[in-house]
Amino acid sequence: MRTLLILGGLGVAATAGGMQLQATLGASESRAATAAEWSGDDAQFVAVGLTNNTLVIAMPDQLDVVGCDALIDRAVTNSKIVGEIQAAGFVAIQCGDHRKEL
Repeated sequence: MRTLLILGGLGVAATAGGMQLQATLGASESRAATAAEWSGDDAQFVAVGLTNNTLVIAMPDQLDVVGCDALIDRAVTNSKIVGEIQAAGFVAIQCGDHRKEL
């Protein structure tokens, strides 16, 4: 009887863990799709990280360190941009080696 209860408890835990993993993967795919939608000729956006929670920005005309720093700093000081990025589920933005948590 005790073995059955343990197996039943493990089964419930595995089911709950699977549902959580499925939700996490779904949100990750959604962030990747959002980043792709935001991409255009002026800038390319990509979702990266274990669960795609960092938004990486690549701009063809701003590949230098100073340009990336300025772009990230401008973005994080604009509350509207930060709100949109956070609403999409991202927790950080990155350009080149410069990364800022939101």
